[in-house]
Amino acid sequence: MLSTRLPITDGDLGQSSPVWVRLLLAKISFIGKMLCTVFLSGMLLSLASLTYAQTQPRSEAVFIGIKKTDRVGRHDAQPDGTPDAVFTLNLKPTRGEPNIAEIEIRTLAGPSGLWSSGRPGTEVGYLGIARAKNPSELLNPRREALKIDPVEDSSLLLFLTDDGQFQNKSRRYQMRIIHSDGTAITLPVKIQITSAEDAPAPQDAYPVRMTAVLKGISNYDAVSPEKNIASDDKADGLFVLRVEATDKTITGIEIRNVDGTPSVWDTIPGTRNGAIGVAITSEPVKLLNNRDGTVSIPVQKQPLELNLYVADNGSIAAGKTNYRVSVTFADGGLSWCPVQKSAAGQEEPKPAPEAVPSKNVNFMATLLGFVTTDAVGQYPGIKPDGVADAVFGLDIETTPKSEIIGIEIQSVDGPTRRWSTYPVPGAWGMGVAYQSAQSTLLNKPDGGIRIPLERRAQFFVYAADPGDLATSNQQLLMIVHLEDGSSYQQLIRRPIGTTPSVVPGTEDPYRVKGAINCEFRGFLYDLVSASAKPGKDGYLDGLFILKIQADEQKIAKVDISGPDKVVRWSSDPKPPVMYLGVAIYPKFRECINKKPGSLNLELAGRKTLYLYAADNGMLSDPKANLFVTVWFTDKTSLSGEIIK
Repeated sequence: MLSTRLPITDGDLGQSSPVWVRLLLAKISFIGKMLCTVFLSGMLLSLASLTYAQTQPRSEAVFIGIKKTDRVGRHDAQPDGTPDAVFTLNLKPTRGEPNIAEIEIRTLAGPSGLWSSGRPGTEVGYLGIARAKNPSELLNPRREALKIDPVEDSSLLLFLTDDGQFQNKSRRYQMRIIHSDGTAITLPVKIQITSAEDAPAPQDAYPVRMTAVLKGISNYDAVSPEKNIASDDKADGLFVLRVEATDKTITGIEIRNVDGTPSVWDTIPGTRNGAIGVAITSEPVKLLNNRDGTVSIPVQKQPLELNLYVADNGSIAAGKTNYRVSVTFADGGLSWCPVQKSAAGQEEPKPAPEAVPSKNVNFMATLLGFVTTDAVGQYPGIKPDGVADAVFGLDIETTPKSEIIGIEIQSVDGPTRRWSTYPVPGAWGMGVAYQSAQSTLLNKPDGGIRIPLERRAQFFVYAADPGDLATSNQQLLMIVHLEDGSSYQQLIRRPIGTTPSVVPGTEDPYRVKGAINCEFRGFLYDLVSASAKPGKDGYLDGLFILKIQADEQKIAKVDISGPDKVVRWSSDPKPPVMYLGVAIYPKFRECINKKPGSLNLELAGRKTLYLYAADNGMLSDPKANLFVTVWFTDKTSLSGEIIK
């Protein structure tokens, strides 16, 4: 038992004690007083810091209610058919704070309950953890230790299945966050149920209904395996998603396999998953994605149908993988549905999928000029207006045979314009004829078309001229719709060197001598250098995809010129012109011109080339216009402006 008499006085020692003893004991007494003072001061500072830490919490936990979505079950990550209760956790970590290994929620008042992200036990419910920026992916699908960096993932969503008591107003919760080093913090949980979706609803009320169908390979090229929204000259897989909701906004979409080949695509920037190109089904080539791939798509009272384009990783073509689609909304809600196979895909015999040939569609669209033909006017349908029509050339080839059920032309920039063989509100009509019978329209009385297509065919497409097609240089897009629901698009070209107009009064129909289309696709690989010699230089090169069409020709070389029409890159350069690498699919990362000289590349019909050039500042400058010229061995050439 401690004595309450701390100091020892001279009276306790007596005057008979030696002087040195009294001096020694006095010094010990002084040291004891100092140690007591330091100990008490430290305790007061510790208590003050604890009080401050408790009054200034760094993180916030909120219960936001029961959502009409089913992400988890009672003891695992498998949905159990019961709506989930959802909590949010917003972390405000300090520098160097360890990773989060486990999160726990327990009740403080009301009906008891305990849920954990990793702790096993029949009395412990499962707590699913997801990033708020990608809520469709659970971070603990197998109820294991978490590895969450609180700095990188500071906003989390927590899902747990409703035990029937979350609407009990007497319930109160607390959240415990356990770090990888064993330390833990405990947070009070706020209750903020503000959405009408969280209110009790009848059994037959479904605020969001979704269905999804896999259509297969669409032959439309909207995305690549990379995260950015950019074509890669390969046909995309197509999912069709139907969403029924009221006054919601879609903020994220994810497609994920449930068996078979691991596959994930999403619209969430920063993930390692493939991109999803999103378009309304009625406008299948007009992507709704923002530049970073994200989406913000309002859903009103009418059902919304979306085309979801993904770069196939082989699983779609193989047909042995099933998928699910998850959709997140601006109000924090999340819905998902399994993906069904299309009827055509179900009828395809599984033992011999090779019995159904894959479809291959290629086409080019060109503004040819004007003719004396007057088939349409500035209104829907087929009806002359007394003014000569503009004429476009459509050269299309498909394997196997198919049917064209619609053609559209729409503006990409400048004034909004649209022509269509469909009865689309606001669109002007278009006439379609074979180039071999230019005055015989193939349209039905209402303007619609249904044209059998076996292998290659060439058409004239007549459209009313708004008055500036020949002078405005406005970019236009042609879209061809086939009977199986697939759609294909190409920018309409104005080839340099071809006749700017169709000569009226001639009996022979106008025939295109050749067509060229070239697009700059960004910086990908290092195959060439900034010199006239072949070889790498350690820097990523600009990639151009060149599509060229001509009959019975042999390509000698390819040149790319700057805005001043001076050649800057060539497949057969002489200093100071830089080396232009040329590759052919599927070896698009291997240049065929390993040394200067003529390419001597046979061209009979259409061919796609991959061109690589070292950047001299013009490639990265969006305002620098570039031009491509393909020279043939007979000294003729085809030229065109490069699309950036």
